[in-house]
Amino acid sequence: MNMNGSIAISVVVPFVLLVLWFLVSLKLAHRKDAELNQLLPETLSYKWGYFLGYSGVIGAAGIAVTAAAVLVAGLGGGWLLAVLAYALLFGLASYGVLMRRKWGWLFHIPLSLNPGLWAFNSVYASNRWQELARQG
Repeated sequence: MNMNGSIAISVVVPFVLLVLWFLVSLKLAHRKDAELNQLLPETLSYKWGYFLGYSGVIGAAGIAVTAAAVLVAGLGGGWLLAVLAYALLFGLASYGVLMRRKWGWLFHIPLSLNPGLWAFNSVYASNRWQELARQG
């Protein structure tokens, strides 16, 4: 394989994986929100929370698998353990968001490492705070 083919693969494969990650998370979020709406019709839609939860869990699993493969291949440095720890923490926080738990939001917002999402998700979570408190 020539250099151009390697570069194309190194761009196309991650792009396809990101698109699949997005679409799978979106599909699962819509399905889970429909289940919530059927179970509790008076509850507001939680599509964004489910999307964040699913995309975070899937993304954290992908990062953990990739980091573990790099570690096994002997290519990683000391930073790799930090990446694995972050993936674990972010995956747990995403699971909390997916399960509609306040602690999930409290940890997910700062762990997203995105100031735009910090602002948006802080407003979204605060609008749901009472509803999430009733759930337990």
